[in-house]
Amino acid sequence: MANKFVSSTGPKGTGDGSSEANAWSLSNALSNAAAGDYVWIKNDGVYSGGFTVGCSGSSTGNTHIFFIGYNDISNCDMVNHISDMDFGRPFWGGPLNPNAANCWVSVAGSSANAVYQSGKNNIHWRNVYFRNNNMAAGYYAYNMKNSQNCSFTKCRFQHSDTNLWMDSGSTNCLIKYCYFSDYVGSNLDIGGTSYLNMFSHCVFNGGAAKMYRSVGCNSIFIGGSYAIGAFYYQNIVFNNTMYNQSSYCLAYGHNSYVGGLIEYNNIFIPATKNVPAIYKNGNGSIAYSGYGCAYCVAGDSILDTPYSGENGLNVNPQFVNAAGSDFRPRNPLVLRGGIPDFAGNPAQIGAVLQKYQFVKRGQAANPGRISIFK
Repeated sequence: MANKFVSSTGPKGTGDGSSEANAWSLSNALSNAAAGDYVWIKNDGVYSGGFTVGCSGSSTGNTHIFFIGYNDISNCDMVNHISDMDFGRPFWGGPLNPNAANCWVSVAGSSANAVYQSGKNNIHWRNVYFRNNNMAAGYYAYNMKNSQNCSFTKCRFQHSDTNLWMDSGSTNCLIKYCYFSDYVGSNLDIGGTSYLNMFSHCVFNGGAAKMYRSVGCNSIFIGGSYAIGAFYYQNIVFNNTMYNQSSYCLAYGHNSYVGGLIEYNNIFIPATKNVPAIYKNGNGSIAYSGYGCAYCVAGDSILDTPYSGENGLNVNPQFVNAAGSDFRPRNPLVLRGGIPDFAGNPAQIGAVLQKYQFVKRGQAANPGRISIFK
């Protein structure tokens, strides 16, 4: 295990990646990193070009390679591998503040793939902004095929046909705290015999996340024709907030790949009241639907087809400021209307942002709790 360093002006010095002064280029790093390495990518310019991941950890030996964006190494914890861009550090930013200064390292491509990865396992990215300068059909910000046990943490995917494509048997991969925007085909496409993948705590500006035998939870979808297309085979969708979709919020089913859906604790807020919260796209069934909330906020109306899942709600969630992308619900019914835990305690519907629910906790009562204590 070793700390390795990358610069946008690399290779530098000896070019062996042993220090900032001897930094690799990103291409060097993707070719030469070894299992157990922590590769620190400095935010000192744009990493331009089309890159291919040539290194790999071991899916059987539980060895990994980490690529971590950072600004100033003196502000990073090298022992615990914590960057100054990580959560709780000065340059976090995160998916709810994607334009924060110095919170990502930028990797930009104009070829078919900004980054291409095939058959490489146990690869982990943090604090990296992947984008393609060409949005033509078949151009990707990140194209992953046949890879296992990989993760993207606080990454940004933008400006391509499909921003993140996980295809051809990619399995057991995690996408968390990521931001997606500006696409032609879709923001995220998990398909092509991929399975057991998961996205969580993400923001999808423009919606359009396609799922294939995967799990999607605790994320926010803003606009687009649809939020989640859980079309292919079996998928689980829970604790998401879907806002302002024009065709449907959540879909399941496929005429060739029969779909099965489990959904609960989701908020559905389509653009107009005639847009369905849940849409049957083809052959398939809903194994379970419940504890959701559906409403047309723009028209202040129940949907033409109200939400009918178990213990569901058809009420306004009373977001703090949806126009400002603040989707914290204030309606006590929504705050305490989710599927109870195993002890019977109530839970929230939608993407859970409860920690920041009330700006001045010492001065404002929590209406969700008032309803309980009466």
